[in-house]
Amino acid sequence: MKKFLHLVKDGSVFAYGALAGRKTELTSGSINRSIFSLAIPMVMELVMESVFVSINLLIIAKLGDKVLGLVGITDNYINFANAIAIGLGIAAATLTARRAGEKDKEGMEQTAQYIILLAFGFALLVGGLSFIFASDIIGFLGIKPDSIDHGVLFSQLVFLSIGLVILRLSINGLFRGAGDASLAMKSLWLCHISSMVFAVIFVFGLGFIPAYGLMGLAYATVLSRLLAVIYQFFILLTGKTSIKIGTKFHFDLSLTKKILKITFGGLVQYIIPASSWLIMVKIIATFGTTALAGYIIAQRIASVATMPAWGIGNAAGVLTGQNLGAGNPDRAEKTVWRAGGINMTYLVAVALFWQLAAEYVVTFFTSEAQVAHYAVQYIHVVSMAYLLLGFTMVISRALNAAGNIMQVTLLYMIMFYVIQLPLAYLLGVRLQWELKGIFTAIVSSEIVLAVLFLMIFRNGKWKTIKI
Repeated sequence: MKKFLHLVKDGSVFAYGALAGRKTELTSGSINRSIFSLAIPMVMELVMESVFVSINLLIIAKLGDKVLGLVGITDNYINFANAIAIGLGIAAATLTARRAGEKDKEGMEQTAQYIILLAFGFALLVGGLSFIFASDIIGFLGIKPDSIDHGVLFSQLVFLSIGLVILRLSINGLFRGAGDASLAMKSLWLCHISSMVFAVIFVFGLGFIPAYGLMGLAYATVLSRLLAVIYQFFILLTGKTSIKIGTKFHFDLSLTKKILKITFGGLVQYIIPASSWLIMVKIIATFGTTALAGYIIAQRIASVATMPAWGIGNAAGVLTGQNLGAGNPDRAEKTVWRAGGINMTYLVAVALFWQLAAEYVVTFFTSEAQVAHYAVQYIHVVSMAYLLLGFTMVISRALNAAGNIMQVTLLYMIMFYVIQLPLAYLLGVRLQWELKGIFTAIVSSEIVLAVLFLMIFRNGKWKTIKI
């Protein structure tokens, strides 16, 4: 018992240190400590993302169905526009991790300068164009601009804040690559917590502040995103991170091309699953709204349970980059296998839990028997692939960090466009297996992807890539 309590105490102290930003040597010492020192704050980022989405949905629902439709459409557009931010974040984390492993502070500073300048450029371009054409965008996506009071102005403000999201995600990529995952976590927490607080105040009113309704939601969105970016620049300019941006700027065309190449690969990686999800929704919708509701509920429930595994995968990616930069490819490989094993153990436990408790959990989200049936069926079938999914999450991030981004992108294209979507249509629609066929296609594509990732990782060529 004493040993158990001692382990709990040590674990709590370590977790607190990781969340507080206590520095850990990532390229030597215990591999487990290195993994969890980065994974803990990364997991907490994803937890906050889930909490924010849930609470934000409750606030928006109070404003009525029309507003919910408008916000849903603007969010979908922003998700696609954020592909640039995701790409820049991957480039930032990949290059910064490699330079950090090499102990090349000048290279880290130069990379940070270029990432931030490019982020500013894309922020002005994407945010500005989205602001100008906001009315046309929401009209094209299915909302009549004059059907909702202040609908256009709301869209303009929210679209303008896309620029702030591009900056925040890009700078968070720099923090993660440098091993400062807690700073990325804190900026995201600041953004989402302030957004929820501002939303309650400005949407419903408080004291002398009137209830602005829909526009209050726009004000909350813009202010919270601005606050997060100000916090990030405060960190950068006051030296609270190992990344400096105040050094003299030197133009480097090769570095610019390198960043843009990695950004493009990351952008495509993000767009492929996002677009395939929309196509999958369209296929499932042919079976009726009940089937679609079951699929969406199950997918969201399952995604929450797998969030810790994605945090471990992201941590493994940073550690791969830093160890390769430090000239320790063998340690990088061991880190990936160790992280994969941890992920596999966790996800197998999750899969067993779903086999026993999926029906019980689903009843919290729907009282419709047929919807619940479809949701439980999805969770039972898809969780069968969790054994390999743990390694897929880790290896995909590791290959990205090694600079093998285009190959990862190609594998995603094969998984979603060559296997999953055609097979889902064949089994579900043509052979009339309906949702059972859809879920079988999803599991089959996940298994094929995992096997391909394992084959590429084992051949070891990723260890020799120079970036």
